[in-house]
Amino acid sequence: MALLNDIASHVHQSFSGAAREAAIALLVNAHVEDGSPAGPRLLRCALVASKGSVEKLDYYVKLLAIDWRDVIVAGEYESVGGKLVQVRDLSGSF
Repeated sequence: MALLNDIASHVHQSFSGAAREAAIALLVNAHVEDGSPAGPRLLRCALVASKGSVEKLDYYVKLLAIDWRDVIVAGEYESVGGKLVQVRDLSGSF
């Protein structure tokens, strides 16, 4: 599976060298709990939640295979006044 242009561009901005190649490999092989490939929104959420760390990206890609909703929360939501608030919508391009 090839990455969408906006996702590939975000990887190139967030990672360099060997970390970039590792990030691409993680995203290309990402899947959800039923074994189907992770969609663009989920990949974007994992990327945002990783904050440029391959180790964190690996964690969120593995989490996709357990419960993808947790990855959406990590990528799109923040705690504001003790409540989760959606602060970004990653269903569209970056």
